[in-house]
Amino acid sequence: MAGGIVAELFERDEEMKLLTDVMAGVRRREGGVVLIGGGPGVGKTALLDVFLRRAADAGAQVFSASGSVAASGADLAVIKELFLGSDDEEEIRSATRSSKGAGEFEDRLFAAMCRETRGQLVVVAVDDVQLADAASLRCLLYLVRRLRTAPLMMVLCESTGPHMLPPAIHAELLRHPQARQLRLLPLSRDGIAGVIEHHVDTTEASDLVADFHAVSGGNPLLVHALLADSRDARRLDPHQPSKAVASTAFTKAALAWAYRAEAELFDVACGFAVLGEAATPPLVACLVGRGADAVEQVMTALDTAGLLDGGTFRDAAVGKAILENVDAVTKADLRRRAARLLHDDGAPATVVAQHLLAASVTESWAGRTLLAAAETAMEEGQEELSLDCLRLAGQSARTERERSAVVMARVKIGWRIDPRLVSPWLDPLVDALNAGHLKGGDAAWTVKHLAWHGQFREAEESLARLGEAPYAGDPRVEDELHVVRHWLKSTCPSVSDEAPGRAPRPQRRGLQPRQVSPSSYAVELLGTVMAEGPHDHTVAMAEEILRGCRYNETVVEALEAALLTLVYADRPDRALFWCDALLQQAGPRSSGTVVAILSGVRAEIALRQGMLPAAEEFGRAALAAISLPGWGMAVGTPLSSLVLATTASGKSGAAGAWLNGDVPERMFETRHGLLYTHARGHYHLAVDRPAAALEDFLTCGELAKEWGTDTPTFLPWRSSAAQAHLALGNSVEARALVREQLGRPGGSTFRARGVSLRLLAAVSGPDQRPALLRESINLLEACGSQVELIRALADRSQALHALGAPAKARMAARHARTVADNCGADALFRRLFRDEVPDGEGGLEGVEGEDEGSAGLTAAERRVTALAAVGHSNREIGRKLFITKSTVEQHLTRVYRKLGVRSRAELSDLFVGTNMGAGPGAERLARTS
Repeated sequence: MAGGIVAELFERDEEMKLLTDVMAGVRRREGGVVLIGGGPGVGKTALLDVFLRRAADAGAQVFSASGSVAASGADLAVIKELFLGSDDEEEIRSATRSSKGAGEFEDRLFAAMCRETRGQLVVVAVDDVQLADAASLRCLLYLVRRLRTAPLMMVLCESTGPHMLPPAIHAELLRHPQARQLRLLPLSRDGIAGVIEHHVDTTEASDLVADFHAVSGGNPLLVHALLADSRDARRLDPHQPSKAVASTAFTKAALAWAYRAEAELFDVACGFAVLGEAATPPLVACLVGRGADAVEQVMTALDTAGLLDGGTFRDAAVGKAILENVDAVTKADLRRRAARLLHDDGAPATVVAQHLLAASVTESWAGRTLLAAAETAMEEGQEELSLDCLRLAGQSARTERERSAVVMARVKIGWRIDPRLVSPWLDPLVDALNAGHLKGGDAAWTVKHLAWHGQFREAEESLARLGEAPYAGDPRVEDELHVVRHWLKSTCPSVSDEAPGRAPRPQRRGLQPRQVSPSSYAVELLGTVMAEGPHDHTVAMAEEILRGCRYNETVVEALEAALLTLVYADRPDRALFWCDALLQQAGPRSSGTVVAILSGVRAEIALRQGMLPAAEEFGRAALAAISLPGWGMAVGTPLSSLVLATTASGKSGAAGAWLNGDVPERMFETRHGLLYTHARGHYHLAVDRPAAALEDFLTCGELAKEWGTDTPTFLPWRSSAAQAHLALGNSVEARALVREQLGRPGGSTFRARGVSLRLLAAVSGPDQRPALLRESINLLEACGSQVELIRALADRSQALHALGAPAKARMAARHARTVADNCGADALFRRLFRDEVPDGEGGLEGVEGEDEGSAGLTAAERRVTALAAVGHSNREIGRKLFITKSTVEQHLTRVYRKLGVRSRAELSDLFVGTNMGAGPGAERLARTS
């Protein structure tokens, strides 16, 4: 046991008893031999040392020696070491020089041994006997043959491995009638518990035992080393929980058995450490240049030592400790050879790439493997590994086509991590496109990457280049280009290859159907709903696409387009279902382009539903998922959601901060710029800048008309501009815009029509307003647009107050309060109902009012009203309150007058969900009723 790490034995009682029993037999002049075997580090030397000390304490004469590779070539080296310091040392040395043959020397050796005994018990022990020189082995075998006539016990320790004793020697040793064989095994979990129990907290011992066993496999040498490292770590940081820590002592222990002067053992161990989970005996043999038999023998040794599990090191810390002490040149050569072996053996690209990266292999054959590994690593969420593979692949590229392939891979993978990583590679990408080195869909999607980063001129030039050889007529290019053109139409309408003066695109001849893909259908649907408004079949097709999509298997453009189709078709409920399902598939990931875009869509959905906290939450998540530069021209979408959400929530300061950030100038030539400008207009309205708001809304309208996306379900700029006109006192212009919106495609959807009717009520006569607002409220409630519903309820409350119906006005306010509580729009409610909410008050009590509401009723009137509001008849109320029916009627008459209601139904509507009781007794009465 190296370094004296083990101070006491655990789970070796049976072995010690057998040794003691054999020694007892020797005292009866029954010579005996014990052969102790086991893998490296299992405690053979420790067991031998403890036994020899006990034997010496019991009066035995002890002779001990150890075999070694260094001395294996010197004749009788072990024999000389056995008698070193004894009375017969000089006799043995003289015999080795003067004996005329092996037989004579062996006789003289036995005679010397007999003189040493002089009737005293003798124990001869040889550790690592498999490394003893041949002459010493012959002498030991001679002594074994003479054991029957001498009080001599021989203990031999042999390590399992490629240098084990030959079978013939084993047979001769074990032929002795008093021969015993011991095979030491690693410690069990109970044995590990015995090692550590006095050094750790008992409450943590059970967890530590599992950790220690998982790392060490029960190898005593490694168990004690782990214990030493763990105790050192605990001393450095007393507050950290106890755990198995593999550090300095563990490394030394691992090297203690690996550097056993047996070259095969260390070489094979290095092979297993390098290959890791990919290790097999044939691969290790090829890697380290050793025979398959030697590798099998070392595997057996390591397995019996508890170091292997399923053909690999039980814990990576073991292999790491071994490789840390291999020089850099040798290690790099092992990695390079391992990479080639695994590549030729068909191993996964990521496994091969790990070795290529470790050795910085830039040979030409490595390029394709690195590109494949980068793609696989990206799919598995190993972004750093993916980027590392791409960097090395760039160094491996030899030709322009290979370099172009690396550039395209960098763009595709960089886009999925963060589009910011794509920006440095756009120029090389365009060069590769112009040189004709890009393939199929990769060539077409180059246009999207350029447009995303605002390089519109380069995008148009690339579109033109795709109409030339070698891309023209390539079905794969045409299919993907079809998708890209639709994406441009709905996202960057100013980028087109159909500019005036440019030759029309050639049409494919014959029956050559396009490749059917979710991307193709989805982007077409989005363009259709933005240009023509919603249709039932559009919604059905979008859901059909989403039903067949998976987070990691469908391009994000298709996911985004299908979700936005549902949003702009006034079906945010269905968009919510699918978007949440996709985000759930993303798992714990909180970064990456797909997560960013889906979070941006989720924020838009929340806005359509009026869920302001959710809109803000997902807007922030979208911006956090990738860098701001990575958002490119699309940054306007999450910013617009944040501006609208914070504005409606009364956080004008936060909204202004979002608007004060820098945005790309060319963003305003995209759909994202429209959404951003529209949100900025609403911010201007909220901070009392109606003229600036009107300018923003009219600018949106001009661009929407120019780009063919003038539908209120996508961008209701007319109703927004109408609000600005109303703030400026231009009711005629406001009415015209509202009526125009009602006639547009999509203007009859619940949300668009509900908003339009609310604004139409604002420019209509007092008698017409309640009916218009009632229909608006019904529509907005049906579609779940809660913020717009609060605004409509506020207008209705004001209209009812103006008509002298305060009770009904308060009912509208109470309804709005409930909606505001549900969607987190408390600030909006307080702003719209400031006359209903006294300073410092909130909730239903403030809405009900102190003068004419329930607070103006007497205690008796409150009790009667509480029961009447829940539907009890006058007779039932009288029985419950022990008053006459006439008294109930008198109370109700006064209540009606005070509250301004005319019937029991209005009374019930007025106090639905409200506790009318003035104290605990009344509250109990309302519950029991």
